[in-house]
Amino acid sequence: MKNILIVHDISCYGKCSSTVALPILAMMELAGTLLPTSLLSTHTGPGFEGYTYLDLSDEMAKIVNHWQSFGLTFDAVYVGYLGSIDQIDFLIEKLPQLVKAGGKIYLDPVMADQGKFYPGFDEAYAKAMRKLCDIADVIMPNQTEAAFIYDLPYQEGLAGYQSAKDLAALINQNSDQPTSLVLTGVGYDGEQQTGAYYYDADNETEGLIQADFVGGLFHGTGDIFASIFVGARENGATLKASTALAVETLPKILQASIDNPNIHQDGLDFEKACPDLNRFVQDLKTK
Repeated sequence: MKNILIVHDISCYGKCSSTVALPILAMMELAGTLLPTSLLSTHTGPGFEGYTYLDLSDEMAKIVNHWQSFGLTFDAVYVGYLGSIDQIDFLIEKLPQLVKAGGKIYLDPVMADQGKFYPGFDEAYAKAMRKLCDIADVIMPNQTEAAFIYDLPYQEGLAGYQSAKDLAALINQNSDQPTSLVLTGVGYDGEQQTGAYYYDADNETEGLIQADFVGGLFHGTGDIFASIFVGARENGATLKASTALAVETLPKILQASIDNPNIHQDGLDFEKACPDLNRFVQDLKTK
């Protein structure tokens, strides 16, 4: 069984980050190892003002040093929420040593949405994140994060297809290695469809995957999307098929969760989709 290194925070309550990634990858028959970046009492969304926060940068270094003392490496790495530029610099140095030969680095550059930085992030952080993007095999930003990282004008609303293609070209313009892109929040057609743009750098194919649009802002959606994508890709699905699974599963999870009056604090009921994710993996293995 493949072992995926998950570099993410631990939000103790309110399903997101590592508490989403670990069970989703497990249901997709992948082992998960956690390198925690911070410890929070809850997620940082509305209703949880005054949450606690503990930076784990010092502990990250100790954990990695222990792993390296007995030669531990991983089949792939999935990076999510980081707390500082120092953590970015640390990962740029250490990730190439922790991933096995041929293993992929997946990066969800969590820092912003709706045209604004999350608390604790700024332009300097975005500039540093671009260096981490340069060593990733697949990056999975939303349109705000893409604009901030690559110094592009932010477009209000959902990004268009051509702007997504232009971003993929920009990312690979002067890159030392090909970088695949999955850009979320793309292709809203005015008829209740939206989705994600994908560019597969390995075979230079690209396209747009759409599914039902469910209005509203819900904490943890990006973590669910990225975890499903990584799970599919590491089980051998193509980048296109992995994007499609994430795009098509997310609105189903939203619809299954929408009746919860405390949805913004509790998080989404991703657990209800786990049997379907496992069947997807089983079908891959029988092909």
